[in-house]
Amino acid sequence: MLTATVRRRRAGFTLVEILVVLVLMGIFSAAMVTLLLRQQRFYNSTTQVILTRQQIRQATFMLPADLRGMSRAGGDLAVMTDSSIEFRSVFGTSVACMVNAAGAWFSTVPVQLAKGSAMTNWKIPPALNDSVALYDDGASIGGQDDGWRFARITAIPSLVTGDNVTGCPSSSKLVQVSDLTASNPSYHIAISPAPTATTLQGASIRFFRHVHYSLYKWATDGKWYLAYYDCVPFRAPVCTTPQPIAGPLRPYAAPGTTSGLEFTYYDSTGAVTAVKAQVARISVVARGQGETTINLTGAAPIPLRDSLRIEVALRNRN
Repeated sequence: MLTATVRRRRAGFTLVEILVVLVLMGIFSAAMVTLLLRQQRFYNSTTQVILTRQQIRQATFMLPADLRGMSRAGGDLAVMTDSSIEFRSVFGTSVACMVNAAGAWFSTVPVQLAKGSAMTNWKIPPALNDSVALYDDGASIGGQDDGWRFARITAIPSLVTGDNVTGCPSSSKLVQVSDLTASNPSYHIAISPAPTATTLQGASIRFFRHVHYSLYKWATDGKWYLAYYDCVPFRAPVCTTPQPIAGPLRPYAAPGTTSGLEFTYYDSTGAVTAVKAQVARISVVARGQGETTINLTGAAPIPLRDSLRIEVALRNRN
């Protein structure tokens, strides 16, 4: 007796179907990888642009406040080149409460007063060997002999509190007894040369140091930065080691080309000048350079270069 054998068809995919799916998955995966790589390149490039522009802004925004306070007639500008500048930078101002010409000292009004007046302001407190400019009224009634007298702080300033004649006593009529506290003292400052007899109570005082900004090649990585150092007479060393404060910038190049930091000096007529006493405006250009190439459009990578220019008019021209 013959028995018919029935073959059952198993459920599944054919080889052709599997190949089609694999091809489609490969195309999809390749597209996703390409998209992710483009997004990664775009992200890295955008980050590089932000960092470079941030460094340029930092380089140009740090200079104006110091530059505007210079007095060209007072001789504040010491060095002026296309890639560096050195000048007196005021870090504090005050009013003389007591002036002792014989003792070669003066005292300041404290920072905070009960009346709300602001006569003293510091970025940093004055220290030994810092420089001081006191305004001298001169002997005549007119202003022809008035002017700034420069001196050096010869001892660590003493902090004086209470109603004390070596500080700022209430008899000066500039403070109240309650103004002088441990956290709000008067500074007793010895100087050389001594203040003149015509430097009076209430005279304006400026505290300053020579500061230097320049385009500087950092030995550690061979890149160029905006560098800063200050100089204080009789300090050891007189000038601090240059420190990079913004960058990297583009390497030094001839004026008017691609230098990473460029200063141009103008007189009151708008003409370029090399005479310190004639400087009325300073143009500062910072040119940044990315550490890697960027690719924002999907085309070939390109070097990142950007620049920022600011114009600083000097307030104290006379």
